[in-house]
Amino acid sequence: MDPETAARLAEARRLDRDQDHGRAVLAYKMVLRRDPGCLDAKVDLAGLLMALGRFQEALELCREVLQARPDDLATSQNLIGALLGLELHEEADATCRRLLALDPRCAAAHLGLGTSLDCRGRLAEAEQAFLTARALDPADRRIRDVLLRTQFKLRAWDRVRPTWLAMARETMEGPKALFEEAFIHLTYGDWARGWELYESRWDAPNKVGPKWDFPQPLWDGSPLPGTLLLHYEQGFGDTLMFIRYAAQARARVGRIAAMVQPHLLPVLASCAGVDQWFTIDQEPPPFDAHLPLLSLPRVFGTRPDTIPAPVPYLRAPAGSCPAADAVTPGPNLKVGLVWAGSTIHKHDSLRTVPVDLLEPLSREPGVDWYSLQVGYEGGLPWPGIRDLGPLLKDFGDTAQVLDRLDLLISVDTAVVHLAGAMGRPAWLLVGLVPDWRWGLDREDSPWYPTLRIFPQLSHQNWQDVVARLRLSLNQLMNSRRGTC
Repeated sequence: MDPETAARLAEARRLDRDQDHGRAVLAYKMVLRRDPGCLDAKVDLAGLLMALGRFQEALELCREVLQARPDDLATSQNLIGALLGLELHEEADATCRRLLALDPRCAAAHLGLGTSLDCRGRLAEAEQAFLTARALDPADRRIRDVLLRTQFKLRAWDRVRPTWLAMARETMEGPKALFEEAFIHLTYGDWARGWELYESRWDAPNKVGPKWDFPQPLWDGSPLPGTLLLHYEQGFGDTLMFIRYAAQARARVGRIAAMVQPHLLPVLASCAGVDQWFTIDQEPPPFDAHLPLLSLPRVFGTRPDTIPAPVPYLRAPAGSCPAADAVTPGPNLKVGLVWAGSTIHKHDSLRTVPVDLLEPLSREPGVDWYSLQVGYEGGLPWPGIRDLGPLLKDFGDTAQVLDRLDLLISVDTAVVHLAGAMGRPAWLLVGLVPDWRWGLDREDSPWYPTLRIFPQLSHQNWQDVVARLRLSLNQLMNSRRGTC
C-alpha cells in the first residue's frame, strides 16, 4: 500500500471511529477509487455499511474480499450479517457453518446461525446456538437479548426467568433494574419479592404515574384511628383492580377517602370500604396517612391465595343509559368486543389485535355482536357489529352495558378489569408474554374468577387465538342449546 493510500485509509478509519458515518463512507470510497484492490478498505467499509443497514452494498464487498481471502474471519462475520439483513437465511446458515468449520469457537458464527434458525422457526436449535454463543462471549449483550426472545417464543418459562434476570442485572442499574426485577418476580408468582421491588416504580426513570408529595406519612398497614387517603396512580384498569383493597384497609383505619379518576366514579361508588370519594380537581379532606393503590398488596402481603374482596366487588349504577338500551333483547348470545388498547401505552402494539383478523368471529351463528371499543380510528372489524363506543360516556355506562351482555371478549384493557370486578363473564386475549397480572400459561385468574384467558401460543399469532375463540364460542352456543 503506497503512503498516499495508507494516509487516506487512516483518515477514513478516524472518521469511522468518530461516528462521522457519511464522511467515513465517502472517505473509504475515495481510497478504493485510488486503489480498487485495497482489501483493508473493503473490509472496513463493509463493516460500516453493515452497521448502517446498507446490506446489499456490504454483501458485494464481502464477497469481493472473500474471493481474495477465503479464510478472512472478520469478513465472513460481516457476510453473515449482510445475508441475515437481506433475509437470505439459507445462505447465512451455510456461511455460518463454513465459518464454524474454520473456528468452532467463533461466537459471532454461532450467533448468526442461531438467528437464521430462529427466523425459520427452528427455535430449539436456535436456542442451543445462542447458548453456545453466550458461553463463548458472555459479555455480548446482543446474544443474551436474542436468546431471551427465542426462549420467550419457545414458552420455555423455566429458562426464560434466569435469562431475563440476567438481562435486568447486566444492562440496567438502580431503580430501573429493580423495577424490571419486580415485573419478573410478579410474573412468576413470587409476589413477596415482587411487591417490595415494585416500590421502585416511583423513582426515575420509571415514573409510572403521578406521585403525590403529601406531608403526611405513607401508611404501613398498622391500625390508624384517623383517616387514610388512598389515591390512584396509573391507568383505569389499575384503579379498578386494586380498589378491592378498600374494605380490607377500612377494617384497620377509622375512615377512608379515595382519590380516583372522574370517569370511574359512577362505578366505584359501589365499592365497599370508602367513606368519601373525590377526584384530582377537588380538594382532599383532612387525612392522617396516605398510600397509592398499588402499594396495598405489599402492605397486606398479598399472595395468590389471599387476594381480598369476593367478586363482585363493583356493580353498575342504577338506572339505564342509551348504550345499555341499545343492547336488544332476544335469544341470541350477546357478546361485547374490544380489540385495541390505549395508543399511549408503550406496549400497545403487543396487545392490540389487527382489526382485519377478527372477521372470522362474525361467522358464528346465533351471536349479536356489540363493539365497546373507544378511541379507535381504524374502523369496525366487520359490517353489522353494533357500535356502542360513541354512546359510552364513562365506566358507569360501560358497566350497565356489561350487565346486559352474556360475554365480553377483550384485549388487556380496563374494560376487562371492570367485567372481572363485576363478576361478569369475560374472555381475555393476551400476547405471548402477558402482563404480570395474568401469569404464565394460565387460562384462569385468581384476581377474577369469571375471567378466562386466551394466550398467544406463538409471537404475534392472533389468528390462532381467534380460531380458539371461535371454537369456544361454538361450544358455548351448543351448551346453551343443550346439545353438548
